Amino acid sequence: MTSCGKVLAAGFNLHSQLKRCGAESLRHFAQIQTLHRVDFGKDRVIACALWSATIINTGRLFVHRGVSGTDPDQIHFDELIDTEGRPKRGVFFGDVSGVRGFLDDETGDLYILQDGGNNDARFINHAFPADAFLSRAGKKIVAIAIAGNMQVCIALCKKNPGVFVFSNLDSLLQNSNPVESNNSHNVVKGLVASSTIFTTLGHQQARVETFGDPRYPALLGRTPSTQFPASHPTVITALDGIKIAKIAAGTWLIAALSHQKDLYVWGHTLQQPVADDHSCFEHLLDTNGPDGTPEDVHLIDIADGQDIEDVAVGDEHLVVLTTTGELWGYGSNDCGQLGLGRDVKTTQGKWVKIYIPDPIEKIQDIAAGPLNTFVVVGCHARG
Repeated sequence: MTSCGKVLAAGFNLHSQLKRCGAESLRHFAQIQTLHRVDFGKDRVIACALWSATIINTGRLFVHRGVSGTDPDQIHFDELIDTEGRPKRGVFFGDVSGVRGFLDDETGDLYILQDGGNNDARFINHAFPADAFLSRAGKKIVAIAIAGNMQVCIALCKKNPGVFVFSNLDSLLQNSNPVESNNSHNVVKGLVASSTIFTTLGHQQARVETFGDPRYPALLGRTPSTQFPASHPTVITALDGIKIAKIAAGTWLIAALSHQKDLYVWGHTLQQPVADDHSCFEHLLDTNGPDGTPEDVHLIDIADGQDIEDVAVGDEHLVVLTTTGELWGYGSNDCGQLGLGRDVKTTQGKWVKIYIPDPIEKIQDIAAGPLNTFVVVGCHARG
């Protein structure tokens, strides 16, 4: 079922990635886009949220806001519109420079954003060289993510599945071999990236695996060993046996939402301090296990144990939607990313209830960029 709706947003706006209004930040939630013919639950309304750029799927077309190395008004999405005149379903990917490309969910094709001159940029279906790794493998890409260290991870299709890491996007697109190759029985349905770590969610038993840079073991949610090094996709023991519905990641924090509506987080606490001289996530990640030792993964209690419907993670903030339709935030509001106004710099290690305009409308979806939060509201209930 398609429906109408709108997108509200708050946070960093220096590149006009939220709204062209001359404001460096939106300190309260404001409407930035009207939606048409959206299939909530299937369409990714916030199709991409990066440091300097945002792409919104309105149901009729893709809208680019901000900077992606060219004039946003001159980015053409013609190749990403299906035969019925609707935006294709897929995943945009990018880095600090903006949007770099699009992965088609149906075909596994990569479309790369290319500048054709005179600020005329468009997405081109990428043809891999005959001797490229993917051409030789002959497999379909099902997921892609770019980490903060610019490494790129791809997951391949159900037949002989695997995850492969490349030093950067150009290495993937040309004929370089991956720097890490891991064949796996865990068919990937979700892939997210933090600063240096990749996290996958598998189809079978909805298991979560992590792998990446050994210098930040807290981002792995597990302790690396000789048998299961940081670079090898390995199940997070603390989550083994728990069916996970969704994973989300910011630069320093990763979250997993279970089918039972419980929220689990893990991450690194030594990022740049904020106004209170503490990491934004320090109190969130300081719980110990029954034996008094620090936990790798933390079960989060929000508003006296409310069930969690959705989660979104930014660089220094975390937002959740409860099954009762309440919106709660945690962490930094330095750029207004929690919509708490100008006077609140951080939630001081506590969960804070967030209020948005027109609360009578149903929240359909939430998303986060590094320093932004997006709330999608519509005419019909979720699902």
